[in-house]
Amino acid sequence: MAGKAKKAAPKKKGAGYKMPDPIPTGEVIKDTIFKKEWRIGPSIGVGGFGEIYSACDNTSKAKDYPYAIKIEPSENGPLFVENNFYSRNANKDDITQYMKSKKLSNLGMPIYYGKGTHACKGTSYRYLVLEKYGKDVWSLFNNAGKRFQPATVFQLGLQMLDVLEYIHSRGYVHADIKGANMLLGLKKGCENQVYLVDFGLATRVKEDQPFTPNPKCAHDGTIEYTSRDAHLGEPTMRGDLEILGYNMFHWLTGELPWEKVLKTATTVQNMKESFLKDVRKNITKQFADVPEALIKFFEHINALKPKAVPDYAKCRKLFEDYLKAQGVKRTNKLDFAPPKKTASKTIDNSIEEDDASDEEPIKPQKNGDAPKRRGRKPKVTVEVDTENEEPEPVKETKKKGKRKSSEPAVLVKVKKAKLNPTQTPPAKKNHTNIATQTSTEKPVRQSPRNNTSRHVSFDSPISEIVGNGKMSSSINSSGDIFDDSFTIKEVKVKPKRKLLSMKDEEVTVKRVVKKKVAGVKKTRSWKDSATIVNGRAPPS
Repeated sequence: MAGKAKKAAPKKKGAGYKMPDPIPTGEVIKDTIFKKEWRIGPSIGVGGFGEIYSACDNTSKAKDYPYAIKIEPSENGPLFVENNFYSRNANKDDITQYMKSKKLSNLGMPIYYGKGTHACKGTSYRYLVLEKYGKDVWSLFNNAGKRFQPATVFQLGLQMLDVLEYIHSRGYVHADIKGANMLLGLKKGCENQVYLVDFGLATRVKEDQPFTPNPKCAHDGTIEYTSRDAHLGEPTMRGDLEILGYNMFHWLTGELPWEKVLKTATTVQNMKESFLKDVRKNITKQFADVPEALIKFFEHINALKPKAVPDYAKCRKLFEDYLKAQGVKRTNKLDFAPPKKTASKTIDNSIEEDDASDEEPIKPQKNGDAPKRRGRKPKVTVEVDTENEEPEPVKETKKKGKRKSSEPAVLVKVKKAKLNPTQTPPAKKNHTNIATQTSTEKPVRQSPRNNTSRHVSFDSPISEIVGNGKMSSSINSSGDIFDDSFTIKEVKVKPKRKLLSMKDEEVTVKRVVKKKVAGVKKTRSWKDSATIVNGRAPPS
């Protein structure tokens, strides 16, 4: 006869904790404290110490499962600690009253709906009933390429500050803040709220005792984010803020300086001590994209004493001021999309032909490598608003010639001196200078077709007639011009423009006036005939 088969022992996972056997779907758990019955649904996931299932009220006929039940063997300790924490600090009435006092519309503190023990297939389990939540921040972080937008990081930081302030006000610290323990809400109006869960390492603060390292609890928590105080075995309030700071730093940069040495806890501890010793220098030297608000947050943590209560208002203001500068409100929708890649500005290092003499000599490389040639870097066009700026003067460049000086050009304005008017030169002998005289009457331009008189200039013999009134013997005049058709008339006029040597005075101007003469019958001259008439030239 075959003997009875022995029941398989619960599986163990990490640190000696036993993992529970799967609970069948439809299993009903009786809650003796809240007098309710919970029906087990499909599994949601496996945690570090147990498994999480979806659940619903057994009396509900709906097919959805709005609750989550966390189950682990009774021999494990973390859920026992968590149950005690929830029963003391996650009461719905206490949370609602705190939110009213802080004027908060939402708070990322979960409310528990039941707890107790349950036996299934001869195994005793401990369970905890909570509200069902959505995706965790860690999976969203991986989906975003391990980088969050800075605004999203500080929005998450503000929500976590509110939760930590509530937990600390109840005399507890969380000690295990990380993206995997931050879950998005599913209820209407809470989709933009992140809830902090998993209080398996929650510890009561010993305010009446001095800070004393505890080697038995050293390095507890998630090694990437464990605070310096927790590395010593004594979790603190400032340690919770430090853990939050490491998470925010990781979300911003996508990496932590000690990621490659996580297997050695003491090495990670030393690197964190060195990192925060001069946090500003270490961050700005290697991570230029980290905002100033996070650096000041770390500096505030360094200034706190081990048992001191953090200044939450100051930390909150740092985060809010950053969001305000970015034009984002803390209540805006959380954007978990990957950050946009911005093209970094490159300086135009292209060398002009005229400036070739300023180029640095190429230095030989080590190990006998050939020197690298310096090529031209691509130019980046930057749009600049020059609407209200004065245009820069255009520099004239020469194709060939010596290189111009690199000194800036200086524009010198020369003030022109006003010269005193010089006296009019004396007129020539027997010649009156009328070039400086003016007339109020403008000369009438005659059409070339109707112009029957010859053009007269001051260089013609008429200028001597105006000057002396007599014909000089040296003038070779023509009879058809001065044949009693002109006369000299004196007219007194007031000059339209002031002369340099006169004031408001009348000037006597001599004009040549055409005189109407009775028609004189002129004889026909050979000049009026054609050049060749009947094939014969005119008489000589």
